[in-house]
Amino acid sequence: MKIKMEVKIKMVNKWKVTAIIFIVLFSILLVFNIWAVVYTFSEEEAYNDCYYNVCGVSYDAWYENGICTCYGYDELGEYGVVKMEYKK
Repeated sequence: MKIKMEVKIKMVNKWKVTAIIFIVLFSILLVFNIWAVVYTFSEEEAYNDCYYNVCGVSYDAWYENGICTCYGYDELGEYGVVKMEYKK
């Protein structure tokens, strides 16, 4: 009888450990998703600022790593960088 009770206690402890692991993993996943949404919205806001305020609507804008680059056609009709601005 003592052996069977010990087995049940070990199984309960395994279940608790598994539950704690899943709770921790779910919490980490939730924090990562919240961070990803906040980061995406901040990058989108920076891109919109680059497109509308720096480049204007007539140029193509590209925002990456804090650098706003405006692309467009010059006097010769060649497509290239028209304006570049560092944003912080």
